[in-house]
Amino acid sequence: MSVPRAISLVLIAAVLAGASLVPAAVAAPAAKAAPSASAPAKRPPADRPSALHAPTARGAWTATVVETVVARVQPGERAKAVRTLDTRAPFWGGPNVLLVLGSRMVADERWLDVLVKGMPAGSHGWIPARAAQLARTDRRIVVDLSERTLTFSRAGRRVLSTSVVVGAPETPTPLGQFAVDAIAKEPPGSLLGPRVLALVAYSRALARYQGGIPQAAIHAADQLGDPLGTAASHGCVRAPQTVVNRLLTLAPRGTPVLIQR
Repeated sequence: MSVPRAISLVLIAAVLAGASLVPAAVAAPAAKAAPSASAPAKRPPADRPSALHAPTARGAWTATVVETVVARVQPGERAKAVRTLDTRAPFWGGPNVLLVLGSRMVADERWLDVLVKGMPAGSHGWIPARAAQLARTDRRIVVDLSERTLTFSRAGRRVLSTSVVVGAPETPTPLGQFAVDAIAKEPPGSLLGPRVLALVAYSRALARYQGGIPQAAIHAADQLGDPLGTAASHGCVRAPQTVVNRLLTLAPRGTPVLIQR
């Protein structure tokens, strides 16, 4: 698998009240006052942290880092540090958009469990919600390693599906809940296509790849020879160029990518 200068591996794959009515007090046995409506019950707006949840088939939350912050092994400023997160994404630059895996209130402060960029695959840490800008997404990519398929959906409804090439037995595509890291540009004439979707996913079989980290991504299969529906890559997911072109516009940074068997 050919890898661009900027891509260390890119094992380039390498994805809420209605009014209740209560009767007024009765003034006399023979007469009843008209019922009055109580004030509508208030629910938290969809973009409030109190509505956060882990990724599902219908939606997920992302957190864009707005100030440098330390991700920790559990909520709380005294917990052990996992990694320092900057406002710029590591490796690729641009906004550092993280997938939210859950949330918790600690001492009246909301903490977010976020997918952390870097090895090992599936690393995560807790950051205070004040350090990030939250957004909701209904987009999702699912890669099924048994079926060797990739499906993109919005709000639980399938938009596209295709056969893909997945990792070979000795270099399998990593399993887990990941996300789109960045849209990475390839050098002219790259066999991977002009642009690829780098993922927050890293090989569990390789420590390094061509001198860099073994980061997975989604890229074109057309010029690499292996038939769709086979297991032949170093861990990346190869799809038809026409599908990759659509994903480049449909799946921005932070889009959940579930890789399952």
